[in-house]
Amino acid sequence: MAKRELPAFIILWNKHKQLYMEVFSMALQELSKRNFVSGDEDAISEILSLLLTQTCFNVGRIRGQEVRTPIWEGPIQPVSEQELKGGKTRKRPDFTCKCSNPWAYSPEDYEISLHVECKRLGINTSHSWNLNENYVINGIKRFDCKTHEYGKRSPSGMMIGYIISMIPKEIETEVNGYQRKRLSHCPDIAFTFDERTLFQARQQIQRRSIEPVQFELIHLWVDLRDKYHTSHVEVTQT
Repeated sequence: MAKRELPAFIILWNKHKQLYMEVFSMALQELSKRNFVSGDEDAISEILSLLLTQTCFNVGRIRGQEVRTPIWEGPIQPVSEQELKGGKTRKRPDFTCKCSNPWAYSPEDYEISLHVECKRLGINTSHSWNLNENYVINGIKRFDCKTHEYGKRSPSGMMIGYIISMIPKEIETEVNGYQRKRLSHCPDIAFTFDERTLFQARQQIQRRSIEPVQFELIHLWVDLRDKYHTSHVEVTQT
């Protein structure tokens, strides 16, 4: 039996996804080498955006290809009349990596975005703010809800976890527990933890609110426990 060929866009997308998995992995490893990290997700992601710029420049120069820097805090751009919101503020993934689709049949499918959402992980920062639960309800859930629509029209998305305290395996257990309560249709996340500072896992999700239904969520967790210091002002993320 002849091997079934993948559609041209899927081949292009897989290359796009792999490129930015490598770019984010390199930048996160550089983040883990810094002497001092503090603040909320936005503060850490701002540093990461700088490291991503440097990484994309270096990778592009070495490989002799254009590597576009991920857009930090960019709103999801409307692609049809139905998506116009009268100029109201739009939801903003932490990072957006756009892929142009030369085989698109409509403007709606011309640019497909790999959305990236970043959250801290570890011990609760207050009685009312649970980092590991927040990773689920204000992170993973945003890839399958009408209010945010992260990963819309996209086969894949990415979650980044900044580990600031707690044993990584215990974080994994808590995150999976909150998923079972809040997102029961999502399978558990399974990492292989070792002596590295960067860990990767993948989830295959059957989405209920956003298309495409078949969706891969990539998780990259970076260990910042030895680098992180609590900031003077704790900002509650939304």
